[in-house]
Amino acid sequence: MEDLISSLPEALICHILSFLSTKQAVATSVLSKRWMPLWRSVPTLDFNDFDYYLISNKTYYRFVQSVSAVILARDFNQPIQKFNFRYSCPHFYELPVITAVNIWVNAAVQLKVQHIHLSFNLPSLVPLKPPANLSSFFSCKTLMVLTLQGIQFTNPFSSVDLPVLKVLHLQDLGFPGRASFAELLSGCPILEDFKTNRLYFNEGSIDTEFKTLPKLLRAHIAAESDFFLLGVVNNVEFLQIDDIHCSLGDGTSPYVFPMFHNLTHIKLVYSNYNNNWAEVVELLKYCPKLQVLVIDQPDVHFSGIDEFKEEVGVWQYPPCVPECILLHLKRCCLNGFIGTKGEFEFARYIMQKARFLQRMTISTGMDKNQWGKLELLKKFYLCTRGSATCKFTFS
Repeated sequence: MEDLISSLPEALICHILSFLSTKQAVATSVLSKRWMPLWRSVPTLDFNDFDYYLISNKTYYRFVQSVSAVILARDFNQPIQKFNFRYSCPHFYELPVITAVNIWVNAAVQLKVQHIHLSFNLPSLVPLKPPANLSSFFSCKTLMVLTLQGIQFTNPFSSVDLPVLKVLHLQDLGFPGRASFAELLSGCPILEDFKTNRLYFNEGSIDTEFKTLPKLLRAHIAAESDFFLLGVVNNVEFLQIDDIHCSLGDGTSPYVFPMFHNLTHIKLVYSNYNNNWAEVVELLKYCPKLQVLVIDQPDVHFSGIDEFKEEVGVWQYPPCVPECILLHLKRCCLNGFIGTKGEFEFARYIMQKARFLQRMTISTGMDKNQWGKLELLKKFYLCTRGSATCKFTFS
């Protein structure tokens, strides 16, 4: 059978190999003499400790040595587009792997890397503490995408200069203080996509000044721990907020929302069932140009759900309708709908007040309760609609 892939140009074969893990790409060298050197020019380095089955100290050190060997053996005339490293084996975590990661990252920076993904996914709540010079890539002039997870930066950054960085995703990171984090953001002048989840600060005033990111278009903020960042991303067009009311107990919001003048699409994600629909309306007051509202709730299945639906989320219509609902809202999507009084009143409120609503979508996930879905559908069809052209979808 003719080997069509081997007849392709080397650059195209290397591009195909870039979709494999580095371990798999290296394994192709046994196919033929033609394939033997190709993995050295693959533009992606992708290492995952799961591929190496770290079940003993011997395999742990073999993993570290193999990553170093691959980096040293590659063609240094070929730049690296992506460097991905994922580590999740706490039983064999030792300082050598952190020291090695520092060397690997520096090598990637020398090779003009464009994407860096470092993930230490360990069960411990205590972040890792790699050497301070692991932050050397914060002055990389070619870096466009940076994703970091599970790292504790022990020393303040002397300076950050990431002139072409467009995507910054941070999860489970520790900083010496908020001033260091503010320094990081100020060094990303053209950032367009920003995501955070669980940032920790050893010290620093909560009044630390953060500069607005002028080019930012998209942001994803976990409000439980990083709510203060909403003021930094208030010029975005798309915003996702996770668990915005998770600390509420008295039905009132403890947050002072900034004004989102450019926001046209917002997504609110709840890990627990939302019981404060008045707060959602309060947030919409700060989004005057909003066109798309998406709310995701988890599927709820437990005994006593009927009583739960009667008691949770009851609220009264506010005296003033938010500007975005009256003049701009075109699409509203409610996922995880179970039919509580609060949910239904909120959905009816949107349908009644949104004059330019084009589509209202409600997803229940109530596959086994067709009778309950039918009753809800009847109630919705009796609702007054502010928009005569609105298409209603219920599933």
